[in-house]
Amino acid sequence: MLIGIAEIARMAGVSTSAVGNWRRRHADFPQAAQELSAGPVFHSDSVAMWLKARSGKVTITISLFNNKGGVGKTTTVWNLATSLASKGKKVLLIDFDPQCNLSIAALGSEEFEQLLKPTEEREFGSTIRSFVLPFIQQSRRGIPHLAQPKFVDGHQFDLIPGDFWLNAFSDILNVGTDVIGGSGLYRFLTPSLIADAGVRDGETPYDFVLIDLPPSFGSIVRSALYSSDYFLVPCTADRFSAYCVGLIGEVLPIFADDWEQGVKRYSRTNPGDTYVSCKGKPKFGGWIFNGFDTRKGKKLGADNAQFEQVKASVKNNLIAPLSEVEIYSPIPDFISEEPCAEIEDMNVMAPYSLQQNVPIKFLSTVNPTRENYAKGRWAPNQIELMKKIDEEYDKLADYIIKYFV
Repeated sequence: MLIGIAEIARMAGVSTSAVGNWRRRHADFPQAAQELSAGPVFHSDSVAMWLKARSGKVTITISLFNNKGGVGKTTTVWNLATSLASKGKKVLLIDFDPQCNLSIAALGSEEFEQLLKPTEEREFGSTIRSFVLPFIQQSRRGIPHLAQPKFVDGHQFDLIPGDFWLNAFSDILNVGTDVIGGSGLYRFLTPSLIADAGVRDGETPYDFVLIDLPPSFGSIVRSALYSSDYFLVPCTADRFSAYCVGLIGEVLPIFADDWEQGVKRYSRTNPGDTYVSCKGKPKFGGWIFNGFDTRKGKKLGADNAQFEQVKASVKNNLIAPLSEVEIYSPIPDFISEEPCAEIEDMNVMAPYSLQQNVPIKFLSTVNPTRENYAKGRWAPNQIELMKKIDEEYDKLADYIIKYFV
């Protein structure tokens, strides 16, 4: 979308003369896309990115990604967001998985079902579809609906609810034409556009955007990775996790090459748009070991053996091939084959947490019903495990705050 000086001034909350001064004084101010008789016009996304950088607050976008299902992506996103919010960070979650498990967990199934329904004010409902569909069909961006989690404790985060319609959206995205051909790069930057549009007037940008994804290498996953600064890889104690880590090492360089080709073609006719050239460069932020059992503080033998296999695969089949990428540096200096978090198996607590819409940090404050757990209250050892797991999520949040910003 192209905007003029007056629109930029309104975005920034300054006068038009101030914008004129920025153009003269700052060499990095976005170039005009066109010089019209009424004045210059600019790509709105490039201007938004420049204003964000000028404010001194840069949003960090993180995808939780693994081709394997059942590794704890949704659980990690939800509880990591809770920990980041508890540390005073402004967080946005994007449910980019057509299964919508994150939306159901955080909002409640009945509440989520209501958001799927169209209203007079929102013809496409109050989910991610309300933003994406107008953009795809009419080249106009919708207004994202920011939902809040059902469990409120004073540490809020915003959520863009998912939609089963995302299955149709994945069919609309075309890698050959949109990415490699360069004609639809912005379609593949949907999560970034949503995060930018989700900032309410007069408010500061988000500190972190976390994206929950389906277990695939499809177009939706590409879209999220192209929009992300980092990606985290949850894994579990099984042989297939080690195999899938290797697949990521094979596929990601291909994703990077495709994006680079598209940007080169797009930039020939849009030299003033610097937004797309800053995207498509996700860095490996680390891996998370989920769902293992311990005895006397140590991983059980079988789980420990699988842990070592995943760690070796991270080193040899993920870090090593990504280190050979020449387009950008996807392996930061702080990365090693060691996991950035280790989350034990939560047993009955995990499904109860999701069903009752209460994150692990506060699960001990809500007694289970006898329908879900025969004892009707948590045992001391379960409360102790909740505390231990919550501390691990807090450590993961500290790790992200320290290294990703």
